[in-house]
Amino acid sequence: MNARHRQPSQLTLGFLTLGAAPSPFDVIDAAADAGFAAAGLRISGRHPGDPWPSVDGDPQAFEKLRAQAQRRGVRLSSTSGCYITPKTTAAHLQANVDAARRLGTPLIVQGCFDDDLARVAVLLRDYGAAATAAGIRIGIEFMPMSAVKTAAMAEALIAEAGRPEVGLVIDTLHLARSQGGADTLRALAPERLCLVQICDAPAQLAPGSTLFDEAMTGRLYPGDGQLPLADFLAALPAGLEVECETPVVADASLPLLERARRSAARAGAFFDRAFAG
Repeated sequence: MNARHRQPSQLTLGFLTLGAAPSPFDVIDAAADAGFAAAGLRISGRHPGDPWPSVDGDPQAFEKLRAQAQRRGVRLSSTSGCYITPKTTAAHLQANVDAARRLGTPLIVQGCFDDDLARVAVLLRDYGAAATAAGIRIGIEFMPMSAVKTAAMAEALIAEAGRPEVGLVIDTLHLARSQGGADTLRALAPERLCLVQICDAPAQLAPGSTLFDEAMTGRLYPGDGQLPLADFLAALPAGLEVECETPVVADASLPLLERARRSAARAGAFFDRAFAG
């Protein structure tokens, strides 16, 4: 079997597959019932102070989530906390670290929407140190609609912060829309890579859409679009964790479990076609 082949039981369910704001408790249950190995959770709003379901107001929420994941046999792969924005402070980022520590997740997926990258580098320096001290890694997710638009910009930010242990999260849609490709991935040090989030999409952004809208509502199941997903995955380390991030709008009205099951089945079928040998 090809080393890059994955069965659904080897994949991670990304929270976004279940919609823009699913309860992390529901994500864990859906991952378990759909046969995923792991789940990636969002545990706060995208901006400091934004609410998040099933977490706000319960001081033991993270411990309850950790216990539920253990009970259901789901590994907690990553957490996504608040973005780095002009309003984000060191205290907000410390809260991301504290949440990941309490959940027992080894990775924080971090987006950045602050164009003052010198300020971001200063924040990242201390943020990275706090995460490392807690046994947690930060993975910068570059997004073309964010302040860190490309893999090269993410690499430069990490270098400026002086935190070489900080890594990168690769989202196949963001990679394609940032004009990146398989060569971009091959140029990255394998140890820099934390996680790849997979989905498909049309070859080009639809007229009248925005990059953010597409990221939330324009993703397709692997194999249903025109992104060179097999080429992307072949350029990555064979053992890199693969997360399904497929909030397919045509299935948005389905129950959460059915959405998770479809994500698992369609990803499994893609891997069977692309990496069967």
